[in-house]
Amino acid sequence: MDFTFSEDAELIRTTLHEFVRRDLLPLEPKFLNARGKEEREEIKRSATAKLKEMGLYSAGVPEEFGGGGLGLIETCIIAEELSTTVIPIEWGDFTPLLYECSDSQRSDYLLPVVAGEKTYAIAFREPKHFAHPNEMTTTAQLESDRYILNGIKELSRADFDFCLVFARTPAGTSCFIVERDLPNTEIILQTEPPQLILNRCAVTIDKILGKPGMAMSLGQKWFGLGRITRSAAILGVCRRILETTALYARDWKSMNEPIISRKEIQRTLASMSGNLEALRWLVYYTAWLASTNAHIQFDSMLLKLQAQNVLKAMVTDAIRIHGGTIPPLEHWLVKASGEGEAFDMLCLAVSHEVIARYIK
Repeated sequence: MDFTFSEDAELIRTTLHEFVRRDLLPLEPKFLNARGKEEREEIKRSATAKLKEMGLYSAGVPEEFGGGGLGLIETCIIAEELSTTVIPIEWGDFTPLLYECSDSQRSDYLLPVVAGEKTYAIAFREPKHFAHPNEMTTTAQLESDRYILNGIKELSRADFDFCLVFARTPAGTSCFIVERDLPNTEIILQTEPPQLILNRCAVTIDKILGKPGMAMSLGQKWFGLGRITRSAAILGVCRRILETTALYARDWKSMNEPIISRKEIQRTLASMSGNLEALRWLVYYTAWLASTNAHIQFDSMLLKLQAQNVLKAMVTDAIRIHGGTIPPLEHWLVKASGEGEAFDMLCLAVSHEVIARYIK
């Protein structure tokens, strides 16, 4: 068995590692201490522009969708390296829902997003939690040649050119492409997350993504790959947490002795290192498995679940060592807080599969 990366993969890792260390890490204090959102956005835009100059923006998007067509291993390396900084640089990690754009929709939405010319937001969740898509309150009624949307949705981000809105239709849950400046829409930025209010918003039939009533099956073949790359991003965060914590344990003194001399600190760092290496192997093993065209639905769910659990453990251990005195810790705490209902649904799916495997 060959566990080595290809020369191209190693070149990508080295290039991005140097880019993060040279161009992004020195900007972290400015980013974390920025007085306004615009200052942070400018840092993100500048970092993204540099990544485009390097030819690595959207490098992991399949060529058929206008991307660079890199393999999953290389895409995971990009996700891992860029996540070692707290600056949330955009690199082309797009929702697979956009891959379901029709031929007429591609030129207006998919291709501009892949090129970095447009941004999008996901509008699936609502202020009132629902356990099943059939329970969402946002509706879309067909009137003549258009759908009329009513409801309130939570947005995945505040800055976007268009959003993907999920709503109940007579045929089932459907996904609509809604432009930001469409009449009868209102964006509320004062809430967290921001909200989109739809009050008899008219959307033409050609703005449906996929088939009516089939929104929950959109992009299914891509979801497993997305879980793998997102787990690789979590791996990068965990790497940075361990590095920061280890340096702190080496340099910080208590009673005139480095705290690394204490057995409890040594045990904690050893545990953190073991968790990190186990996650690294699981990420790249699952990525390799996917590259062989194996069925990875369960493997990718298990990986994403384990990655989130390792991140929580890493943050907890880091707090035990340096008590939250390092500024990025607050940023990592947010990342480690889990993904709410999505995390619970992942636990449910994995547990059901585990039980099914023992039923003969």
